[in-house]
Amino acid sequence: MIEADLTETAREFRESGYVWLRGVFSADEIEGFRRLYDEAAADWMFVHGREDPPLIVGSLVERSPRTVLPAVTHPRLLGLAEAVMGPAVQLDSAVLFSADAEEPEAKGRPVHWHRDRFGYFPTGAYVKPLLVISFTYLQEMTLEYGPLRVIPGSHRTPVRIPEDRLEEPHEDELLLHTSPGDVVLIHHNLLHSGTHSVSEGRRQFLGIGYNTSAMRHDESFTGPNVQALLKTARRTRDRRTLRLLGEDEMFNVRQNAGFTTPEQTAWEEWRRADDEHAADTTEARAQVAQARRRLSQ
Repeated sequence: MIEADLTETAREFRESGYVWLRGVFSADEIEGFRRLYDEAAADWMFVHGREDPPLIVGSLVERSPRTVLPAVTHPRLLGLAEAVMGPAVQLDSAVLFSADAEEPEAKGRPVHWHRDRFGYFPTGAYVKPLLVISFTYLQEMTLEYGPLRVIPGSHRTPVRIPEDRLEEPHEDELLLHTSPGDVVLIHHNLLHSGTHSVSEGRRQFLGIGYNTSAMRHDESFTGPNVQALLKTARRTRDRRTLRLLGEDEMFNVRQNAGFTTPEQTAWEEWRRADDEHAADTTEARAQVAQARRRLSQ
C-alpha cells in the first residue's frame, strides 16, 4: 500500500504537475553532492585536457554509488515516481549541473520555457507521466541564483507560448525559491524554465530522471559498480532495485497486462507480488542494509 502522505503528494502532483518537498536531504548530503561535482568535473577536465569545468556530469550511480544510490532510491522521490507511474520505474539519468553567473542585466529573466523529453501539447486531460524529473538545488535559490519557474497545471492544460515569448516571464508562472535540501519533482509535460543566475557562485543542482522500464535511458548501467549493485539485488530478490537499474524480469508480463481495469489495481497486486518474491531473503536484505548504513556514515 502507498502511505497516506505519499497519496496526497501524488494527488498534488497530478493536479499541479509538480510538488515541492521540503527538507528531503541533509546539509551533509548536500555538501556531498557539491564535492561529487567537484571531483567529477576535475576528472572530466583532466581526461579532456581542459581547464573549463563541464556544465553537466553524469553516470553518477556508477561514479559514486555510496553518495548517489541513497538519493535516487530516497522513499520520497522513488516512492512518488512509483505512485504516479506504477511499480515499473527505471532510472533515466542522474546528473549534476553547474553553471557560471551571467551578466547583471539577465537578472530575473527566464532561460527558456519548455516541456521535457517525451512531451506533447496537452488537450486538457491528465496523462500519466512518461518521465518524472527531480531538481535538488545546492544553494538558496534567491532571484540572484535563478530559481526554477513553473506554470502550474500546464502539463494538462493547453498553455501556448509563442516563440518570441519563450524567454519572457509568464503571467501564470511561479518562482520556486527553494533551500538546499528541498526537492522539486515535475511531470515531464509541465512548462518550466530556469532563471538566469547573476550570483557570485555557480548555480548547481542534482537532477534525477525516472521513467519506466519500457523506455530508453541515458544512465549507464554497464559499469562495474552498477553491475555489482545488480548482482546484490539479484541475491536479495529485489525487483525494485533491478528495475531501477535497467533490469526488469517482469517486463513482458506487466507491460502487456491487457489494461482492461484501472491500472492502480494492478499496481497494488504487483507491489504485493514483489514483496512476496523477496520474502525469503529477509536475512540477506538486512545484512545489505546494515552494511550500507555503516558505510554511509
